[in-house]
Amino acid sequence: MSVPQGQRSESKLEVFVKARELAAYTITICRNEKKFDPTFDFFTHELTSGALGIARDVWSANNVKVVNEDDLRTRLALQERAARRCNDLLSDMQIAQRVFHLETRRIRHWGGMAADTRNLIRKWRESDASRYRHL
Repeated sequence: MSVPQGQRSESKLEVFVKARELAAYTITICRNEKKFDPTFDFFTHELTSGALGIARDVWSANNVKVVNEDDLRTRLALQERAARRCNDLLSDMQIAQRVFHLETRRIRHWGGMAADTRNLIRKWRESDASRYRHL
């Protein structure tokens, strides 16, 4: 028997899925020459690098096995950096919207992906901080 959608808890893997989807979507949209003038490759490179950095930081943080305080600090720092990169990406999206005249609905969708990813990262970080508070 399945659990109703409103009563489901978030999967621990959801943050990885969201970060990967955000990176893939960012790469896809930035490759679209109808939306992003190739003259501004330096800017689309920043957007894609930021999104890839989020996915990499999330992946790296998950691969830190916490056995001591230094491990915990490393893991929390990677999580924090990923969340901050989400904020940077959101800021860059606003610039992109203005410069490239992107539709509001596209920015809403793309920004929603970044905000959702950031919120999951923050929840994960809070959970880890609580889980390993004894270190």
